Amino acid sequence: MISVAGVAPLRLALAVLAIVGPAGGCVAGQERPTTAVDPLSGLPTWEGHAPEVFDDNIEPAAVGFSLDGPSPRSDRFLRERAQTADVVARVRVSTVTVDSIGEQSTYHLAVHIIDAPLATPRVADRAFELHIRPTSRAFGVAKAVDARLRGLTFIAFIRRFAGEAGEPEFHWHLSPDTAEVTAAVKEAVVLGELSSP
Repeated sequence: MISVAGVAPLRLALAVLAIVGPAGGCVAGQERPTTAVDPLSGLPTWEGHAPEVFDDNIEPAAVGFSLDGPSPRSDRFLRERAQTADVVARVRVSTVTVDSIGEQSTYHLAVHIIDAPLATPRVADRAFELHIRPTSRAFGVAKAVDARLRGLTFIAFIRRFAGEAGEPEFHWHLSPDTAEVTAAVKEAVVLGELSSP
């Protein structure tokens, strides 16, 4: 039996399904290159299409750089991130550390999940260390905001990939912690669940 509180989300999901069709929200139904899998770890490699989706980036609007950011629904990778990430959740940055070697700096963000995940997690971890290297897309944001990242909250999309020697490494994307992003993520997750076999 469905509770009264569960009727509205169910109606929304059914309405969306009726509009887009059963495969409309399914990442598997979209045409894109397949992801290579590392034979040692069984994890996907971070190459090809993967660096576009899990781009080690912080959206500028998430740190207040842009008040008129694009709608989450216009993010062409949001649905795919929500459906393929190992963790999709609200996170808070607990510490920011910087390792510097000469002119090169690498930022390390320790983040932890602060609410119930927005999708069923595929890993048991609730805390992660996200690396921002000089080549990372988030480097400019991290350098500009620096230690003020501590305490900020984001909607995080985190996925494990095979590292250089086959060991797991995390790649990620941080979106603004807003009701609009949360709603778009929940919608993408429901669509993925409804269209999976």
